[in-house]
Amino acid sequence: MTSKSSAFRRLTAAVGTVAVAVAGVISMGQVASAQQATAVGPDQPGAPTHGSLTVHKYVGQEGNAGTGEEISVPGGQPLEGAEFTIWRLGTNDGDSCEPIDLANTNDWAQVPTGAAPRELSAVQNDFCLVDGGTARTTNSAGEYTFGNLDLGLYYVQETDAPANIVSRTAPFYVSIPLPHAQQNWLYDVHVYPKNQEVDAPTKTINSDSDQAGKGLTVGSVVEWTISQTVPALNDGEQYTSATIWDVLNPAELEYAGTTSVSLNGTPLVEGTDYTIDAGVVSWSLTEKKLAEIKAGDTIEVVFTTTVLAVTETGDIDNPGSEGPDKPGYGSEFNGGTTPGGTTPHTYWGQLTVNKGDTGMVNKLAGAEFAVFNNAENGVCAPEAPETDAIATGVSDAEGVVRWNDVTPDNPLGLWIANSSDGEIANPNKDYCLYETKAPSGYVAGPVQKVNITPGTTAKLVVDFENTKKDGPNLPLTGGQGTLMMTIGGLALMLVGAGAVYALRRRNEA
Repeated sequence: MTSKSSAFRRLTAAVGTVAVAVAGVISMGQVASAQQATAVGPDQPGAPTHGSLTVHKYVGQEGNAGTGEEISVPGGQPLEGAEFTIWRLGTNDGDSCEPIDLANTNDWAQVPTGAAPRELSAVQNDFCLVDGGTARTTNSAGEYTFGNLDLGLYYVQETDAPANIVSRTAPFYVSIPLPHAQQNWLYDVHVYPKNQEVDAPTKTINSDSDQAGKGLTVGSVVEWTISQTVPALNDGEQYTSATIWDVLNPAELEYAGTTSVSLNGTPLVEGTDYTIDAGVVSWSLTEKKLAEIKAGDTIEVVFTTTVLAVTETGDIDNPGSEGPDKPGYGSEFNGGTTPGGTTPHTYWGQLTVNKGDTGMVNKLAGAEFAVFNNAENGVCAPEAPETDAIATGVSDAEGVVRWNDVTPDNPLGLWIANSSDGEIANPNKDYCLYETKAPSGYVAGPVQKVNITPGTTAKLVVDFENTKKDGPNLPLTGGQGTLMMTIGGLALMLVGAGAVYALRRRNEA
């Protein structure tokens, strides 16, 4: 019994580093069951020959060292999808690996009193691996039980985690059974390791009121803002990397430039505090800046992209992505990637203008047009403003208006709306179309309000008709002219005859 008590004392002294490297037991937890511990030691009559290890995985800051008991965790956030691998350890016996058997009093001397190495290869400097390890993943409750474990010493490592995890649990040793208070033993051990989760970054787009200053035709820019809260780390860890990325769809958007990068509202300096990869489009903090950030800080990136084309639906969105190898945005801290949590949208449509005479019988070249963003409550002013046309163009020989300084020059791509709060139902926008110069011999048509809706399939086609100008009054010819000349001649003859008659009467008198 003395040797057993000594073994118990040795293990109890190592509780903070062995099973108890069950890091992250929530200090506020309450014991769920007091019947788990038993006074029956591992080599005593009636002692269990097997035990279990249940991993309860939660998100958050690690707490105090665990006791191995099952506890309740009020308000805890379980983490599904964390993979743990457990290896039984042994000692080399010639060409074989002899398992450490904790039903054998002498084998307790093999139980380490220090923390477990982070790498499995380092474990093998002191122990051999009895088996290839067993890997299992936590369920929706954040739990998995490794059951039917032989009495012995085990090395446990978190070998995989959800992508948005920045800090995994440190590996730990655990003994089955686990020495417990008052010379009791736990054969069913519960551990509560925690992970530090990264909050999803958010992304917004500039407001509608700001878009006019950035341009309203394809080839203009839109401005995006990505915000990211710096995650917490486990005790003793440091930030080794911090990156925000946005992989753009090359058929829709092209990176134009970075407006600003800031930390808690303070502007950062490119090269000193962060670097830019314009290929992937990413912003990474430098080693200097990584040493200065802390949990809860806010990193904000503001940048612009050029709109390259109107899509079939007209909706250019920018969702989150799982990594910088896929279109979309997200963040990475210490190797843990997190997709963006919000999806902003920008909507664009198309306008084609055809020019012809009345009834569009003949196509007319040389008509000049201008588009203005001056519709007030759906009404366009009758006269075109003198400045601030958002697009100008001239009709070609086919009567199709070709727009200046845009690609393509027909149809004209026009902005409709932006949204940082999800999709917009039935977005549309009014513009005013003016014929600023009619072809020679024609009258310029009145202003037309054009309502633009998203996409290429909803392209608006406007037939803009002209009427000819009135010509000067020419001399009358033909039958009607001859009649009038005849009547005029007869009238002159009658006047002449009357004058002769009057003269004769005067002479006779």
